Amino acid sequence: MMVTQNNKNSMFWILVVFFLFLPIILEKFAPIHFYSSYWFLSFPSILIVLFRFGPIFGITILGISSLIHIIWEAYEFIRMGELISKEELEMIVIVNFVKVSVTILTTVYLVKINQHRKELQKLNEKLGKLTYRDHLTGLPNRLMLEDYINQVIKHSEKYNERFSIMFLDLDRFKEVNDTLGHANGDSLLIQVAERLQRSVRKNDVVFRLAGDEFIIVLKDIDKEECRNVAERIINEMSDSFTLEGMESSVSPSIGISFYPENGVIYQEIIKSADKAMYLAKLKGKNNFQFA
Repeated sequence: MMVTQNNKNSMFWILVVFFLFLPIILEKFAPIHFYSSYWFLSFPSILIVLFRFGPIFGITILGISSLIHIIWEAYEFIRMGELISKEELEMIVIVNFVKVSVTILTTVYLVKINQHRKELQKLNEKLGKLTYRDHLTGLPNRLMLEDYINQVIKHSEKYNERFSIMFLDLDRFKEVNDTLGHANGDSLLIQVAERLQRSVRKNDVVFRLAGDEFIIVLKDIDKEECRNVAERIINEMSDSFTLEGMESSVSPSIGISFYPENGVIYQEIIKSADKAMYLAKLKGKNNFQFA
């Protein structure tokens, strides 16, 4: 039997109401005083609501429980034909005052904890991005690359699929970096990253390996489609880059390897693509070569 969200909410509110009215039920059948029983047994319902829905609902349930307490005590005195003495009235007020005070303090404490938890979560997310993202281009970095490729290997092995690795190195980048300065070199790398992301397919992932080296992982792809992507990259990179108002050009040398033909583990596939990239450089640069 499937439990729906509505059923879960109904069960939750049944539990809350049960805790609210349990002291009244117990007082009828057990030798327990209402003050103590209400204090200990209605408090869980308030805490449950605080944790589930936050301070507004918690305070609302607190008000309801206090109102039930006062009404019930007044009813008991009327039923017994007794007048409420000063001491009894003070006791009712004190019990509810203590309960309200403790609940408000608990609410403030829980709110502070929740705020602290959210701040830690945001900080951890930022640290995670800094750890696995290249700070300059925003692309996934070398640390993420190995984990990602190992996941793709498992997926490809399970479903009998091929995938490809493109190892890309920029021709003339060192010349641009030395001539125009590191700031312009960084700007060039950012523009290259943007063009690479425009050139690949929707599910392909571009990584910055180091310096002017990039890795592209292309899942579930054949040789012809891989060739088309490589040609798009070369065409996209053929347009000059604007650096401080000046036109500058770089070109890519691309090496391409395939799983499982050129390797079945991370190191083998990367090494095969790296060798193919150096072959592209030997053949005049600005081209791609298969391993």
